[in-house]
Amino acid sequence: MILKLAAKNIIGNGWRSLINILILSIVLTGMVWMQGIYDGWGRAARRQMRDWEFGAGHYEHKDFDKYDSFTWDKSNSKIPAELQGLVETGKAVPILISAGVIYPQGRLTPITIKGIPHDQEILEIPTEYLRVDDQAGIILPAVIGKQMARSTHLEEGDILTMRWKDVHGAYNAYDIQIARIMATPVSTIDNSQVWVDFTHLNEAKALHNSATHIVIRDNSDLIKLEGDFRFISIDESMQGTDAMINVKRMGGNMIFALLLFLAMIAIFDTQILAIFKRRREIGTLIALGMTKRQIVKLFTIEGCLYSVFAAVATSILGLPLFIYFGVSGYKTPQEMANLSVAGTAEPIKCYYSPAMLITTFILVMLVTALASWLPTYRIARLKATDALLGKV
Repeated sequence: MILKLAAKNIIGNGWRSLINILILSIVLTGMVWMQGIYDGWGRAARRQMRDWEFGAGHYEHKDFDKYDSFTWDKSNSKIPAELQGLVETGKAVPILISAGVIYPQGRLTPITIKGIPHDQEILEIPTEYLRVDDQAGIILPAVIGKQMARSTHLEEGDILTMRWKDVHGAYNAYDIQIARIMATPVSTIDNSQVWVDFTHLNEAKALHNSATHIVIRDNSDLIKLEGDFRFISIDESMQGTDAMINVKRMGGNMIFALLLFLAMIAIFDTQILAIFKRRREIGTLIALGMTKRQIVKLFTIEGCLYSVFAAVATSILGLPLFIYFGVSGYKTPQEMANLSVAGTAEPIKCYYSPAMLITTFILVMLVTALASWLPTYRIARLKATDALLGKV
């Protein structure tokens, strides 16, 4: 009975109820859309970094520190026998990392040299261009990213000198030719990176079958190792990107917290006005036997129904927006896309998980319920005789 009466009261309020429902619907639409953007960004970034860099996870040399280039020449070891079988069957791909220098147009440019087998099929890097057909003519083919090519003014076919240091501390150099400029959405595959063949980089550094990283294709290939290599899961590799997305998410949440607060004020004012105008109605209900607790419950349910009607309005009015950004995606600004931030190189397709939708709806309902419950403390002090006489 209380639920039916609350619905009739909302419908009877006319335009005031409609305005409140529209305000809540706008807030709900914005919250769902923004959360969908961030969830879609996270999923795209995880997929891209899995496809381009980390696979299902990777083994990393225990001495490797990606922020300290002085450790790179020492942080490699021969591929463990337990993983050699996976490498030979194409279930794992070794990567050797070295610090180096190139001289495009005679300018000294520090780089990271990464050796990867030319016949690997786990990562999306176009390694087929790294195949060396002529062993005598020692011009190594190399692959770089678009951002790297833009910063160094290199084009496909350019030949330049690359210098590195081998394990004995001696400097050596090769002429390399830019065989391919790849478009990659992952900055750590692109910026200041030069990719060459794994075997030839081993030879150049006076090593044999040594690697810094070993990327695996699937978690089922995971092997527990003891020694120089430790396993890094995809979740651990994604910590930096996830933290960046969460910072952006917090900024968006602050905006919608403010909008939700304004919607709460609108519901609060509506309920205050309703209590003031419906004094006689409240007195009549109390005189007919309805308890003060039930009166409070009536007004609280009315507030909750606002959020229910707003959810229905959102599913109708906001559906075209959700479908469009879920299918076509949100195109990030060009300045951000140029930074090669994972997940932003292509339009971000919104992802609306059931958990996110339910959580957002429950949050809005709790806020509206609170905004409806707060003014009802006056009802607890209201006498039926005073209410029937129209007294406050």
